[in-house]
Amino acid sequence: MEENKNIPVDIAEDKNESLLVIRAKEGDKAAFGRLVKKHQQRVLRMVVAMTGDLDSAMDIVQDSFIRAYKALESFDSNRPFYPWISTIAVNLTYNYFKKSGREVSFDPEKDTRSDGADPLRQLRISENDKRFLKAVQELPEQYRIVFILRSFEHLSYNEIALKLKISEGTVDSRLYRARRILLDKLKDLLE
Repeated sequence: MEENKNIPVDIAEDKNESLLVIRAKEGDKAAFGRLVKKHQQRVLRMVVAMTGDLDSAMDIVQDSFIRAYKALESFDSNRPFYPWISTIAVNLTYNYFKKSGREVSFDPEKDTRSDGADPLRQLRISENDKRFLKAVQELPEQYRIVFILRSFEHLSYNEIALKLKISEGTVDSRLYRARRILLDKLKDLLE
């Protein structure tokens, strides 16, 4: 068999991540801490985009990593860690919506960070960005989650289907519907 000359540059990073998982499975809490540090912000961005509430998102992310740690023995260390942890986070976010019986409203004007307001934050977000984020948060849950996973997390249709336990056709139709709703809400920005 001929050796592949086009090996991705990040293969060493993937191997290091696998080693971190193996070490964490052996009880090395520092190794698991490195996995948390590597993926925590990305998972948090995804959950905040889904819930629109930083405090709830932080709780969900923390719970996601706790559950991942407890279930680490069942995880295949040869697989990438992020898809697994993000699936746990998506499932916990669904549970959050079911338990609360409501959808959390997102107010882009409000700084929900608990560590104090950042006065430059609002200057970095244009009015169009605020309207877009608000429109995304107002999408019905089933459309919003598919839209976020595709547009913000850049997951493939197959990855979304597997994560949400729906067909690729359902992913396609929900994504189409989400885009139509967003276009209708934001059509004045496009003119």
